[in-house]
Amino acid sequence: MMAVNNGATGLPVLRAAFEPTGSPRWFVYAMKKLELDAKHGFDLQITLVRDQITGAFQSFEVALKEGAVDLIDIDWIVIGRHRTDGLPVTAFFPYGRIAGGLVVPSDSSINGLQDLHGKRVGVVRLRDKNWIILRAACMKQFGFDPQQENTIVEALSKGTLADLLKSGQVDAALQWWQLIPPLVATGAYRRVVDVLDLIADLGIDGAVPITLFTVTDEFAKRNPELLRGFVRAFCDTADYLKANDEIWAEIGEQVMGGIDLRILTILRDSWRRRVMTAWDGSTVRQIERLFDELLKVGGGPLLGIDRLPPGTFAAEFIE
Repeated sequence: MMAVNNGATGLPVLRAAFEPTGSPRWFVYAMKKLELDAKHGFDLQITLVRDQITGAFQSFEVALKEGAVDLIDIDWIVIGRHRTDGLPVTAFFPYGRIAGGLVVPSDSSINGLQDLHGKRVGVVRLRDKNWIILRAACMKQFGFDPQQENTIVEALSKGTLADLLKSGQVDAALQWWQLIPPLVATGAYRRVVDVLDLIADLGIDGAVPITLFTVTDEFAKRNPELLRGFVRAFCDTADYLKANDEIWAEIGEQVMGGIDLRILTILRDSWRRRVMTAWDGSTVRQIERLFDELLKVGGGPLLGIDRLPPGTFAAEFIE
């Protein structure tokens, strides 16, 4: 699909889909405010989609599949599954180390993975990257697979998962990272596991991107300069957000609905730690090392695939 021109600016339009509660909205706000998309030759237009899973697809994946948008961010395990199933999507640049954490009530007896035996655990979906990594860590460190030995509740949305935890229907919830600080700030909950730490526990050193900006093969082939412009704009935006605190106050008001300053500071610092702007052969090899470790620990049934198919990463965009 070709990018379309915007009648007002004449710039190619790049259509992206994100969720309302997703962290990509933060950098989008900054990119548009600073006009970095226009500076790099395109007009970024955003569609906000529902926090919902239908079958094997999240709402933004459906939007990409149906041609309603050009760009989304998903993890490389999902990209590999889609390619294996015949859906030609490819990653052209990382968003970052976007992974969640395990949250429990403050008075819970759960203090780590070893305490999960027999507990009710809520997940957004069983094929989610966070759950895959947590299962692998349990297998490697403690010799059990929580999907086999626990009661697992699949919520199919992050909002429903939060409700399950609040109502006591699950003992622990594997939630998205940006939704955890507001829960913890109430004093009623605490985070016991950060999935990023589990990656290190699996023996993978250094930064490994988890989610990546993704388009169809056809779009990447037809619009390489548009995507390179997006990469430059994203890197400029990330650098600005890392160096400037003032714009985060605006993001807190305009995007997060006036969130508490303490929570905003935690989210800001966590985002800065997670976002990535390096994409080269060594970064891809880090991903492949993590995939191989997950495959070694849990096999194909854990991942849903037994290899990352050719084209998972668009080679022409790797430096």
